[in-house]
Amino acid sequence: MNSEKHGLLVFLGVANLILCTLSVILSLPFFWRQYQVLQTWPETKAQVLRSEVVTQPAPPHEQLYAATLQVLYTVDGKPITAELISFQSRNYRQTADRAAQFPVGSRHLIRYDPHALTQARIGAGWTLRFFLVPLVMFGMGAIFGAIAAVLLISAKFLRSQEIRGDGSASA
Repeated sequence: MNSEKHGLLVFLGVANLILCTLSVILSLPFFWRQYQVLQTWPETKAQVLRSEVVTQPAPPHEQLYAATLQVLYTVDGKPITAELISFQSRNYRQTADRAAQFPVGSRHLIRYDPHALTQARIGAGWTLRFFLVPLVMFGMGAIFGAIAAVLLISAKFLRSQEIRGDGSASA
């Protein structure tokens, strides 16, 4: 019976270890992309031309709201207009509050892609909000890793108990 428990613990431990590894590996490109934005995209001031809350397609019987912005900035003397989504939520009030942080006419720092000038990010920085997606993925990997460690340590403990039990029975 202990042998079956040991096998199950090892199987579940390895499965969680695989999920841990996948989560961590999948988070790396997201970290890298955000890092690249901070390191290679120039910063400039942009003026908000439009700030509104719009509805977006969502699963049936649900509503998703987005705070969309249209901003104007200049690159090498050339005016650039970009459409940005600042925030998305199922909560209208949260989305409206986020849109209110960017009233028409206000100026904010943005980062733009020097190779695709209409690609821009508002609020890009060394903040939790900016790195939230890769951090959540990495956190999931850490949780799977902790579960794997507990399961594999339990399996090892169970095996040592089994060996000790067999050794004392034969002595």
